[in-house]
Amino acid sequence: MRTRPDLTPSSLPLVPDPLAAAVYDDLIDVIGGTEHVLFGFDGPLCRPGPPAAVWPTPYADPLVRTLAAVGTGLAVVGGASPAAVRAYLAGRGLAGCFGARVYGDLGTALASLDARPSASLLIGATPGDVTAAREAGVAFLGYGRDERGAEPLRRAGARWVLPSLEPVLTAVRSAARRSAGTYASGGNASGTGAAGTPAEQRT
Repeated sequence: MRTRPDLTPSSLPLVPDPLAAAVYDDLIDVIGGTEHVLFGFDGPLCRPGPPAAVWPTPYADPLVRTLAAVGTGLAVVGGASPAAVRAYLAGRGLAGCFGARVYGDLGTALASLDARPSASLLIGATPGDVTAAREAGVAFLGYGRDERGAEPLRRAGARWVLPSLEPVLTAVRSAARRSAGTYASGGNASGTGAAGTPAEQRT
C-alpha cells in the first residue's frame, strides 16, 4: 500500500476537473488513511446565508453519512454558533453522525478528539481554513463551487480545490471497498465490510 500522500496546503498539486486518475487514486489513499474528517460549516456542509435560508451543499449529506458508517470520526469546525450548527445538523438528520462534536477552531477540535493531525483531514472553504490546516499539520481539501470561491483558497496556498463533493464521496466508497476487500482476503469469511453498508447506497 502506498504511503498516505501529503495533502498539506504547501504540497498538494491543483486537481484538474475532471480528476486525473493518478490524483484520484491519491484521494482514495488519503481517505483510506484518515481517522477524522473535520468539516467547515459554511461551504462544505451548507451554503452560507442566514440560518433560516441555509441550503445543504450537494453531496454533503451522503458524504457525512457514509463517513460515519465506515467509522470515521467527524466534527464541525468554525462557522456559525454551536447552537445554530447543531440545529442545522438535527434538521438534516445528521446530528447522530456528529454528536456534540462542534468546535470553534481546528486546534480545539483536534485536542478534544485526541486526533492525530497526520491522520486528519479538514474540508474547508475559506483562506482561514487553509492557514489553520497548515499550522496544525492537517491535510486540507478545499471546496469552492465556482471560481470566485476557489481562487481565494488557491491564493492562500490550497492547491487542491474541488468544485463538488461528489469525487470525495466516490473516493470514500472506493476506499471502503479496498479496505473491505483486504479484510476479507485476510480471513473475513462473510466478506462484509464498510463498503457494504446501507449508507453507500444513499444519494
